[in-house]
Amino acid sequence: MTRSLVWGTSLIILLGAAVLAGRASQAPPSDAGRPAGATGALGAGPERELARCRTAPQGDLACRAAWAAARERFFGRTAS
Repeated sequence: MTRSLVWGTSLIILLGAAVLAGRASQAPPSDAGRPAGATGALGAGPERELARCRTAPQGDLACRAAWAAARERFFGRTAS
């Protein structure tokens, strides 16, 4: 009984891993679901500014404003 339980569990784990590996190798979704104003990989708006801010110095005021605006858009309220 326990031997069949171990084999069954192993089989389920291997099948699950195969399904996940198959999904990871699929092509990424097309740009059909993207907003009309977004162009390129990062878009032309705040995404590009936030990407620049990832490597900018910590005291950059433009980056602080960009991160505050992103938090406000995400959370729907001003940061406290």
